Amino acid sequence: MIPNLQLKKGYQCISPSQLSMLAESHNFVSETFNLAPNDYAPYVGRSAFAHKGGVHISAVERNPQTYEHIPPSLVGNSRQIVVSNVSGTSTVRARARHYGINLTEEQILAIVQELKELEGKGYQFEAAEASFELLMLTKHNSYQPKFHLKDHRVSYDALPTENIWHTRIQSTVKVSVGNQEVLEVAEGIGPVSAFDKALRRALVQTFPEIKNFQLTDYKVRLLNSEVGTAANIRVLVEFSDGGQWWSTIGVSKNLLEASYEAVTAGIEYGLRLPDSVK
Repeated sequence: MIPNLQLKKGYQCISPSQLSMLAESHNFVSETFNLAPNDYAPYVGRSAFAHKGGVHISAVERNPQTYEHIPPSLVGNSRQIVVSNVSGTSTVRARARHYGINLTEEQILAIVQELKELEGKGYQFEAAEASFELLMLTKHNSYQPKFHLKDHRVSYDALPTENIWHTRIQSTVKVSVGNQEVLEVAEGIGPVSAFDKALRRALVQTFPEIKNFQLTDYKVRLLNSEVGTAANIRVLVEFSDGGQWWSTIGVSKNLLEASYEAVTAGIEYGLRLPDSVK
């Protein structure tokens, strides 16, 4: 209501500096009440200024007023360029510019081609912008991952206790950080939970900010269900550090592999955020 009154009707409700904090306030209130922010909320939602399609994006890049009723910065929001199967070089170029990634035309064409191949396998980057940014970074010559996942294993034990079976799930991960290799083990209520804990435990000494990362959402979708248990599985995970949210994706015929891919990408992306709380 405040932007409607102030920006559309001309009523002075709050100061311009307060108005520019509306999106941040929306996220803060949602986090305080342990709710996921509404991406589709007017003005302050993450998708309130989202754009999709080559011609659409080209027009916005030339003149934002063609598709935006106000500058997003007035309410503390930002423009989102959505990546999908209709994306072309203009979309990739706009996303690279938004992320501050300098790509050559050859690299942009390679990304467009890889994007189409990945979406043929079941990847969908509209809801996993963080994964797409990492995809673009891998094409940049100066890209260096924060860590490498060298090995991971999961074990499942069923333990009887007074005629009641209890399960114990352990995950072992080995990561390389710089010139060091770290091996850690963790238990969880499920294999994904155990993997997430073990990976964090292996990285927290080098990257203490990882303590603030929370896995806030986990979605699983069966893609080609007609082939039964051999179907491809898409996993979307959402992370938050209390002030920022990002989503990553994994696809595989193996649910655990898809989950591990999404979780690993989510932590890698979070460690690259400049505003993560150290």
